[in-house]
Amino acid sequence: MNDPRGGEPLEPREQERVLDPANLEAERYQYAQRFRDLIAAGDGAAIADLAGELSAGDLSEILRSFDVDDTVGVLRQLKPEFLGEVLAEIDDRSTSALFTLLDHGEIADILEEMPSDEATDVLAELDDDDQLRILEAMDDEERAEVTELLRYPPESAGGIMGKELLTCREDQTCGEAAAGLRAHDEDELAEMHFVFVTDEHEHLVGRLPLIRLLLAPPATPVREAMESDPLYVGVDLDQEEVAQFMMTHDLISLPVVDHRHRLVGRITADDVLDVLEEEATEDISRMAGVSVNEFGESSPARIARSRLPWLLGALVGELGSILVLRHFSIGLEGMVALAFFIPAIMAMGGNTGIQTSSVVVRGLATGEVGFYRFGRYLARELGTALMTGGVLAGCLALICVLVVGDPHLAWVLAFAMLGVIFIAALVGTGMPLLLHRAGVDPAVATGPFITTFNDVIGLLIYFGLATLMLGLK
Repeated sequence: MNDPRGGEPLEPREQERVLDPANLEAERYQYAQRFRDLIAAGDGAAIADLAGELSAGDLSEILRSFDVDDTVGVLRQLKPEFLGEVLAEIDDRSTSALFTLLDHGEIADILEEMPSDEATDVLAELDDDDQLRILEAMDDEERAEVTELLRYPPESAGGIMGKELLTCREDQTCGEAAAGLRAHDEDELAEMHFVFVTDEHEHLVGRLPLIRLLLAPPATPVREAMESDPLYVGVDLDQEEVAQFMMTHDLISLPVVDHRHRLVGRITADDVLDVLEEEATEDISRMAGVSVNEFGESSPARIARSRLPWLLGALVGELGSILVLRHFSIGLEGMVALAFFIPAIMAMGGNTGIQTSSVVVRGLATGEVGFYRFGRYLARELGTALMTGGVLAGCLALICVLVVGDPHLAWVLAFAMLGVIFIAALVGTGMPLLLHRAGVDPAVATGPFITTFNDVIGLLIYFGLATLMLGLK
């Protein structure tokens, strides 16, 4: 195949195997077993050949089940360009372990083969001394790009953008702009969809879809062919807001400008997918009361160490429940049947709180729920709580009559269940919204925190009603 620019023939691309999406897990398992056999045999050449059959994404997924040593054993056999693609996908522990076996020059060669945003992410995981040595070993152009990206907060638009983009001037013709594209490598153009148009001061003024550029007569001024006033974001915008913006407008590529409206980079749809996965992981981990670092961890000791602070915090919170029970201990001795239904009351309150808060946290993440629509969502959740609470209250009262035979206690249980579920829905809806308004991650309001709060309030409601309606001391 000849180079369209008239140079040397292009080297044909190697055909990687596409795994069957209907049988993906089984195929990845089979590849993992083959890799393990080759690692045990120490056959580096065969490992490299087998890895060459796979895409970077499939290989990274296969390596997730490996320990760090076996992962590094595979990665060491890969060519720098392919290794860079895989390193962008695998966990940080494996990357750090691999880098301990390479010198700074080898690491610099690998990073130069990676997109600038992904190279920056990898470099950001290293300590300052290693960063400096690796940057010194990189080529001037790549070093300048990565150094610029390291200046931005990692969770901002500037922190997730890449420097790889196509630009032209508004005073050029489409023919001149197309000629400029031919100066780029084929791989650089493969993931490009737009040429971003700037003025003489590098301010963003438009964008030009590649298909429109190719179809336009060469003499057509870019100013006439471009789409004026393109959508863009500033470098300081939070990555969650960037993801939301791109999803709202169905964008596959979004330019990023600095404080002077100069074009400095672009964010692509795959960057947004990474952001969504990262944010979802953080939210799920906090809702469950575990550490983000636990995902991918294999050591029970390290997992236990990450979970204990959350569990100890929940235990401290449950002291409130213990104090409530202690306060009403005499009444419990006089009416043991009250204790039979405590687990049911607590479980229903906790489940309702988690259900409600999960829906609200998800809505906040997707933009469907907002502080200024607080009343609407609160009314919806409280209405739902009254309906579900009414059904559950009736069921629990019926069970009480059938099992205990005490209609007075049945009324207490019915009102307590309805009150607990109503309060749980109120807390589950209101707390995430208020925390979000205060600039705090709403996911911290769920999991052990909401459960503990509902336990204490639920017991107070239950025994308070028992005191009023049954004369409990």
